[in-house]
Amino acid sequence: MSVSMPAPMPILFIADLHLSDHTPGLNALFARFLRDWQGKAAALYILGDLFDAWTGDDDDSATAAQVAQQLAAFAADAPVYFIAGNRDFLLGKRYAAQCHMTLLPENQMVEYFGKTILLTHGDEMCTDDVGYLRYRKIMRNPIVQKILLSLPFRTRKNIAAKLRAASRERKKQPENYAIADVTEHGVQAALGRHPHAQIIIHGHTHRPACHRHTFRGREITRYVLQDWHDGKGGYLLLDESGVHAHGLPE
Repeated sequence: MSVSMPAPMPILFIADLHLSDHTPGLNALFARFLRDWQGKAAALYILGDLFDAWTGDDDDSATAAQVAQQLAAFAADAPVYFIAGNRDFLLGKRYAAQCHMTLLPENQMVEYFGKTILLTHGDEMCTDDVGYLRYRKIMRNPIVQKILLSLPFRTRKNIAAKLRAASRERKKQPENYAIADVTEHGVQAALGRHPHAQIIIHGHTHRPACHRHTFRGREITRYVLQDWHDGKGGYLLLDESGVHAHGLPE
């Protein structure tokens, strides 16, 4: 009599949910996603922009409280990992502890099912957008972040609102949309820093796709995560058979 072993549980990846008190549909979709996968996944990786704006761990919004409760419940069965995006780079240890999730550096190498994978939010690979990269360098400076977090919460919220408004206006220009994507140069630079990667998974661009690259004679596959908007979202699932894209709701 042969005995079959259960297949290893899959790994889940999401990014660019942009949750807030103004996105009840997406908030409900996220809660349903976590409930549906409770106890059925080996790990969940959130690759940035979980929130539309995060201005500090003293955020007392209903969404922040609900997400923390939901992630903590999910984390009872599987680890949750978080890489900051351009909207939530101020998310810190205090809120991560509430969520029972582990904060990861901007670039994280992992290995699952025999594949070596580079995980990142992805904005650092948009090398044609020089203005944005300059802004990113300033905002990721620990000294600048410390100064921002020393400001009153309302002041930080106002600054974030102005930055989001400026970003929306900037994206309306066709030339800015064109440069706000990952470049081959950016990919090669990332692989140069992480030469053993076989797969790259990232978000940020809101342009879900699967791309092929060549690095030192090897083929590299790059997956761009689905952004969440208008009541719809998506995720990547990694299992023994490879990486699979899924839309939400399913």
